Amino acid sequence: MNLPHELMAQALGAALAFSRTAGFVVTSPFPGPYTGPTQRLGLALMLAWVASACAPATPFTHLDIRLFGHVASELAVGLLLGAAFRFVLSAAEVLAQTVSLSTALSSPSIFNPTIESTEAPLAFAVSLMGVLVALAVGAHRVAILWLLESFRALPVGVTVPFDAAAGTFVDLAAEAMVVGVNQALPVVVVTLVTQVTLAMIARAAPALQLFNVGIGIIVAAGTAVFMSSLRDVTSGLGQHFLTLSARIEHLLSVLGT
Repeated sequence: MNLPHELMAQALGAALAFSRTAGFVVTSPFPGPYTGPTQRLGLALMLAWVASACAPATPFTHLDIRLFGHVASELAVGLLLGAAFRFVLSAAEVLAQTVSLSTALSSPSIFNPTIESTEAPLAFAVSLMGVLVALAVGAHRVAILWLLESFRALPVGVTVPFDAAAGTFVDLAAEAMVVGVNQALPVVVVTLVTQVTLAMIARAAPALQLFNVGIGIIVAAGTAVFMSSLRDVTSGLGQHFLTLSARIEHLLSVLGT
């Protein structure tokens, strides 16, 4: 056994594995934007160590200029896997923004110093609820398991047809939009009917000046409907998050063709 070549092969395999896991951590919603860079780097290194221990041996035994292309390819694979995870969970963000706009609570905002951006309080709360549902159904564990499985389905160093994944991500985006809007539909319908009713009353009796209390009525009606349908909303999101395994499996099959 040539020990230097063996050690070089293991080092190069670990570097390529780290490129894929780092790409996954960059785009994945787990561990989330509130996690520091040190913790995210540690997660990527740990996943790379596990992957390099159980993945097939890399064919590279020495440094070569072609390795830069393989590093970019592995990084792209990780980015796609993390993006697929994010697209599935984005249904909760669509739900949050739709509910926030329907209840007229999208105007007030709070500054989040962690990510240095302003957010609507209701949208932020609903997004966190979606993350809790994803954690409850184990979506993060499914994504990590498929990331490790990808080293068997797509060994490091293979050529990957990235253009074939475009249709998969279109489907993921469309399904996330449909699920998010469907879960927010009761709130949208009730607030729309409330606004139409207030408009008709204001038209019939302009002296009532309903504009002063109309916003409060819309907020109260939308919030009440959302809270009353919260169990159905979380159940619907959970069922959608459970499709993550099939979605990533399909993505890997497309990339492996």
